[in-house]
Amino acid sequence: MKKKDSQTEEIKNQSNEPIDLNQLIEQLKEESAYNLAGWQRAQADYQNLKKESEQARINSIKMSNKILIENLIPVFDNFELATKHLPEDLQNNNWVQGVVYIYKQLQDILIAEGVEIVDPMGNIFDPNIHEAVDSVESEDLEKQNTIIEVLQVGYKLNGSLIRSARVKVSS
Repeated sequence: MKKKDSQTEEIKNQSNEPIDLNQLIEQLKEESAYNLAGWQRAQADYQNLKKESEQARINSIKMSNKILIENLIPVFDNFELATKHLPEDLQNNNWVQGVVYIYKQLQDILIAEGVEIVDPMGNIFDPNIHEAVDSVESEDLEKQNTIIEVLQVGYKLNGSLIRSARVKVSS
């Protein structure tokens, strides 16, 4: 750019000689094209930076949500266990019903955030999404490698596994 500026200055400073307007116009056009190209590159770089910054922000939010949800899952599991093992004489108790309602609220929040429960009962064992903690002999060949008991459900967050289901498998 300094070269172009100095050429323009050189032409301006040569007042003794006649100025070739066509040459001056061509030089100014070149300088203008050079400046426009630089501005366009700067604009493109800026737009790319904005996109990268937005993507980094989204990834940061997703990672934070994942960590929070991973920390909430044991609490959710405990609520579920508590509601499953509720004594019959307390089932109509207002306080207990309030706790059950809180459990359902937590479940709704997790579902709204993209959490899916992986309950593979009766499915074929898949080591990618299940953790076999025990196996039981089965004489039925069709049921071999089938999940016969779910000891702990697994969870997915937006389709990505965050905790494997712990299962017993027939062998």
